[in-house]
This record gives sequence, C-alpha cells and structure tokens, in this order.
Amino acid sequence: MVTPVQIRPKTAEIYLDCNATTPVLPQIAQAVEHVMEHVFGNPSSSHITGLQARYILDNTRRLGRQVIGAPRGRVFFTSGATEGIQTAVLSALTAARNSTNLGGKRWLLYGATEHKAVPQALEHWNKLLQLNAELKPIPVDKRGKLDLQFIAEHVGAAHMICTMAVNNETGVMQDLKALEDVIRAENTTVPWMVDCVQALGKQSLQLSETTIDYAPFSGHKLYGPKGIGFMYVRESAPFTPLIIGGGQEQGQRSGTENLPGIAALHALFELLLNNEQQVFQSHAVLEEYREKLLNALRSVFPTLVLNHELADSVPTTLNFSVRGVPSRDIMDVFDAANIRVSSGSACSSGVTRSFVLDAMGLEAWRSSSAIRLSFGPATSAATIDAACARIRDAAMALRQSCLLVSDTNEDVDSNLDGVVQLRFDSHCCYLLIDKAAGEMAVIDPVPELAERIERLVACQNYRVKAVLTTEAQAPDSPAAMLAQLLCASGCSAQRDAVGWPLDAVGGCEAPVECQVEVFGCLRVGKRRLYRVGTREPLFLLSSPLIDDASTPHVDFAFIGEQDDVAQLMKAVHEQTLLLARRDDAFRVVEKLCEVSGDCVPCQLIDVSLEQQQEWLAQPETLVVDVREQQEHQVRQLSVDAEVINVPLTRLAQFIYSHRAQYKQRPIVCVCRSGHRSAVAAQVLARHGFEQVSHLSGGTALLIEADARDKAIFAN
Repeated sequence: MVTPVQIRPKTAEIYLDCNATTPVLPQIAQAVEHVMEHVFGNPSSSHITGLQARYILDNTRRLGRQVIGAPRGRVFFTSGATEGIQTAVLSALTAARNSTNLGGKRWLLYGATEHKAVPQALEHWNKLLQLNAELKPIPVDKRGKLDLQFIAEHVGAAHMICTMAVNNETGVMQDLKALEDVIRAENTTVPWMVDCVQALGKQSLQLSETTIDYAPFSGHKLYGPKGIGFMYVRESAPFTPLIIGGGQEQGQRSGTENLPGIAALHALFELLLNNEQQVFQSHAVLEEYREKLLNALRSVFPTLVLNHELADSVPTTLNFSVRGVPSRDIMDVFDAANIRVSSGSACSSGVTRSFVLDAMGLEAWRSSSAIRLSFGPATSAATIDAACARIRDAAMALRQSCLLVSDTNEDVDSNLDGVVQLRFDSHCCYLLIDKAAGEMAVIDPVPELAERIERLVACQNYRVKAVLTTEAQAPDSPAAMLAQLLCASGCSAQRDAVGWPLDAVGGCEAPVECQVEVFGCLRVGKRRLYRVGTREPLFLLSSPLIDDASTPHVDFAFIGEQDDVAQLMKAVHEQTLLLARRDDAFRVVEKLCEVSGDCVPCQLIDVSLEQQQEWLAQPETLVVDVREQQEHQVRQLSVDAEVINVPLTRLAQFIYSHRAQYKQRPIVCVCRSGHRSAVAAQVLARHGFEQVSHLSGGTALLIEADARDKAIFAN
C-alpha cells in the first residue's frame, strides 16, 4: 500500500482553493508537533504535565477572545464549524421546545445561500425535537444580500434565524449591523447564529458588542489543521451541550480536549494579534492580488462574467463563469496545469450547478459554469504571479481543443476524427467527423451542448452534412434550430422531422449484413450514413469506402432508445458498435450480444496500487490517459510505459480502431481522479480487452518516473 508519507504535492502546485481548506503554516505545524511530542498531558490532570497542558488551553481561549472581540460570553473549543452549528441549533431549538409560548405558525429562518450544514442541522433537530416548525430560506438579491424586508416580516414568529458573515462560494459579505437592526426591531429574543468561518482573519469582529448569540469558527479555513474549531455563545443565549460525559470545557463540550489542535489555534491567534507580523497580507495587498488574477482571467476568457460585486466581497475570493464552457472543463484543465480551484463549495463539488448562484437568481449558464478561485491572507506575491502565467497556459489548451474561441492565428488542431460522443448528464450526442474531408454530421444534439458544437464547427471550419435525431422533432425544437445555425455550411436546405435531407432519400443499397430496407444514405467523408425507419429511425455508419461501388459493413449504429433485439439483429452484425441516446449506467458503447444478454465480458485485472506502479514502469504496458485533450496537453504523464490520450468522448472510436491491436496488451487506464478511468476500464473489458486495470485515485496518486519520486516510493 502507498502510505500517507509517500503522497506528495504535485510539482509546482498552485493552490487557489483556500475557501475549502488551507495548508498548515510552518509555525502552526511546529506548535502542533511540539505539543504532541513534549506537552502531551491531559488538561484535566492535576500533575505538572497536566498543568502545562491546562495553561496552553486557557491561554489559547484568552487569545481567541481578543481575536473575535468577546471578553464576555462562552468561548470553547470544538471539532470544527459543523459541530458549532449543531450546538447552536440544538441550543436554540431546545429552548423553543421548552418555551410556553408555542402558539401559531413558527419559522426556522436561514439564508438561502447558507452553507448546507445549516439547513440540514435545522431540519434534523426540528424533526428530532418534534417542533414542527417550518424551515424558510431568506431570499437574497442578485448581489447575494439577504432580503431585510423578508426578515422583518417573518422573524417575529421565528424560533431561530441563521445567517453568515461571508459566503464561502462568492465571498459576499453580509451587513451584520443592518441585519441586527432589523432582527432586533422585530424580535429582541430570537436566537441568532452567524456562521463566521470565512470571516476569521478577513474581517474585524467585536462579537460582544453585538446581539449575535452563536458564532462558530473552524481552524482549517485559516492555516490550522482540520478537526479543531471554536465557538462563541453570548451570555444570555440559550445553551444545551451537544456532547456530554466528562465535564471538560466547564461542561460545555465534553471529551478530552484536542490539545495539539488548540496549540495550532494558539499560534494562529498570536499571528492575528501581532501588528508587526509579516505573514498575513494587508487588505490593500490582497485587493491587488485579486486584481492581478482577475486581469489574467479576463485576458484569456473574453466572455468571463463575475458572479459577485467586488465591493461586496472579501478580497480573497473570485467567483466567475465563462459563457459556453462548463465549470468541469475549466476545472479539469486547471487541475492538469497544477492550479487547484473549485466549481463551488467543496462540500458539493459533485453537483453540476451552484445552489448559491441559483438562489441569487443568476442565469442557469452562470450557475453550471461557475468557478471559485480563492486564496488566503498568507498567499505570496510570487504565487499570484505564477498563477497568472499558469492560467494563460491552461487557456491556450482550451483554445487548442476548440473549447474557447480564439481571435488569433494559432494553429488550432483538435485531432478529432471518427465518432465522438458528447454527454450532458445521461444524454448522449454524437459527432461523425471526417477530418481529412472537413465534414461532419451531428446525431441527437443536446441543447446544453449546442454552443460547444457551434464553436467546434467554427474552430475547424467543418462542412456540416446533417443534424439528425432518432425521433421526430418540431420545427422550433433545439435540434431544428441548431440545424438552421450549422447547415449553412453544407446541409441540404430541405429536411424532414428528423433532420434527414430530402435529397438523400432512396438510391442506396443496404450495407453488408443489413437485412432491412434503408430509407436513404448520405456521405460524410469516406463513410456512408444510412437511415433505417422513418419516425424513430436508426442511423448506420459504414466502414470507409474504397470507391462509390463499395458495399461496406456497418461499423456503428446510432440506435436512439431502440431496444428491440430482433429489429437490431436485422440491421447490424456482431461487431457493430451500438450507441444510444441515453446512457444512465455510463456504458458508453455496447455490442449486440450485450443488448441480447449473450455476452461474456473479460474481467478487470484486480491489482494493488503498488503493482500498477510496476506496470507503469514497463514499456510493454499501454497507458490509456482518458483525460480530455486539453488536460493531457497541459500535463502529460511521466511514466516509462507507452501513453496514448483517449478521452471518454473518443472511446467508442478507439475500440473500433484498436480492439484487435491491443486486445491482449496490458492496459492501465488513468484520469485525474479515478472516476473516468474506472468507466473506461469497464468499457474496454466488456469489449474484449483482456488485461485492463485502472489507476485508483488517478493522477492524484500517480508516482511518476522522475528519480526523486522513485526514491520516495522505494523508501
């Protein structure tokens, strides 16, 4: 197994995802190590070692009070902000349950852009305590600011109100004084929690001078380790401990204190209180950093739109969208360039849209294309300069893959040839490209991919022969409108309800093995595309033609949602690759025997990570890099084995072209995280490739072939 100490950062990594977490500063790590080795006592012990530990505990609390401006009230240590949120919600809702004034409808109010930990905690404890209150999100405007009028109308009947100081996705700051004024004007006693996680070290806080009841904080958002946080509770606020048993923290939070983590906070608080320190940059310097990054981004992404007002936000966060380019494409190529950014909250990184931007009422494309770039107060000028240069390199790769429109005379070459599968969720769209002829056809276009297809056509100057669908479409459908846009380059002007050119009807003999009548055919480069059926047709793509008299085989069949095995058996042969319009199970491409249930697939090779690293050092191994072309271009894999780039978009064409050549060769599929490579490996095994494995963990765990990393692995 690969041990934790063998996992190292990638060379020249530029980390711009500090709103998710931060590295631990050397002086903070030193404090942690010292306490673990030398001051390891239990603060509850009465001997000297315990008393030393108690001093660190009490002194850290004292410094923390100074940092957040809380000479009064409770301050105690937690495992992090999520525990603090749970404690606040439990305390407020327990008090509400015990109240004698429970008549009428009651609300649990929270900001619509709040971290998901808040509404989920409210829902959980509301149900567990059987309060039967109604959760109600407080709307925000397009700037991300909470609706004060809505609060005024509802807070009088609220059991609790939860807001945040700084949003984790956009960096938008709420006006806490304005919120306090409207809340207390309508309800002087309602418990009010403010999530202060992103405010620590970025805003001045004087909590004891406010009527904020609860304020959770987390160490790992500001250069401390994970697993340590602290919480402020106002003197008069209701309080119920979340964890009981032992009486630690004066009974406020039981369990032996995490003294190494608390020592980390001690070192952090010392830095925050030291006016002479030179680790954290001033607000003005951080604004300069942000401006540099924004200028670099705008220079390479002309259609970039900011999703927040700079004046409303902390200077360490930029949230932007690039029209027509999904966030996943930008994230992947940035990651390949060793720039770490996020598509939103790290807690929801698997989601394709931003609920924060949706709540702000921004356009859908901005939500699905959002990128969050965040740095920290300790980020250096050299890091910002390097990031600006690396951003330009990453954007060049996007242009050369036709994901960005270029206004220069660059030699753009996407290398797309043959069948290309594009996806949006489970919907599949197919491009049939003959690069040499400069011709293309589109089958089953997906509206969300229309702009990408348009860019590709413009980028490569393709002549589009047809835009087809496997079911009839209305004249105003997205497919029909895309055909109208693209067909000026070569389509017949007269087309029927599935986009088939009316001048391509009849006059074609069926290909070999096809036992049903074909409705017509058209040429796309060296291949023929046949139509079978009328209302819900199949489209059959032939093998390349030697001459016009050739009678070709059927290499690919675009079957829409056809699942009639008997019908398919009449149209194709055993080696034909079947491509469906929907692919919920991520099968990518199928064979006839799979549809009929008669296939016996090859099994994946189940080897350990160490064995895979040995495979990667062997020249006879074929590494199939399934990352997109732009990722591969920005960062090519440094291994001794042969490497070829086969994105999932081109996997069907790869299987067609190489199943005989690579059937018995050892293959390791690799991607950024291991998800795409797992899909690719399963697909290759199903299609008869006999020695296939995939690199679990992806390039994140890839130990590459330079001498230093080999030495680390050997040790």
